[in-house]
Parts: sequence; C-alpha cells; structure tokens
Amino acid sequence: MDSYRLVFPPVAAAILALPIWNLVKLICTPSVAPAVFGGILLGYVMYDCTHYYLHHGQPKSDVPKSLKKYHLNHHYRLQNYGFGITSPLWDKAFGTVPPPQSKGDAKRR
Repeated sequence: MDSYRLVFPPVAAAILALPIWNLVKLICTPSVAPAVFGGILLGYVMYDCTHYYLHHGQPKSDVPKSLKKYHLNHHYRLQNYGFGITSPLWDKAFGTVPPPQSKGDAKRR
C-alpha cells in the first residue's frame, strides 16, 4: 500500500457526499443547507489533513505529539482501541480507550 495514500479517494467521497447533501437539504431550510453542508465538508477535510499529518508530520508541541502517539498506537499496537484521530473523546464514549501500556511493553521497545 502507498504510505502517502491516507486520504479518502475523491471519487468515493463525491459519491458519498450526494446522499449526505440530500439529507442536509431534507433537514435544513434552503438558506441554511449550503452552510451546514459546507461545515460538514470542512470538518471532513480538517479530519483528513490531521490524519495525514499524524502519519507523516513531525510535531514539535505536546498536543500534536500525544495525538500522534495515540493514533499510531491504534495502528501498530492495539488495533481494536484508540480509533480517535483528533481526540480520544469518542473512544471514551464508546469504551475503546486503549489500556495503559504495561512496564513490560515499555521495556521491549
């Protein structure tokens, strides 16, 4: 797999965007729907950029460093835990917070 291919394919995203747009139009007024849909798209793009950065960036400050460690832990240590990319909030809500690393795990590194 290409290590730089970490974002959702644009064609598939466009196909999925259509039903989301229709749902937003159904729920929102015509004047508000484009803003809501734009917010959803912006949120998704920010999520994708964050995910890419966590794999390829070299964070210097504490928050991005801890997010990178948290996310890479999901990929390489405990694949069934730590699904959050931008925060562990939903992992707490769904009970998928990774268990603490044992001292034995730390010594093996």
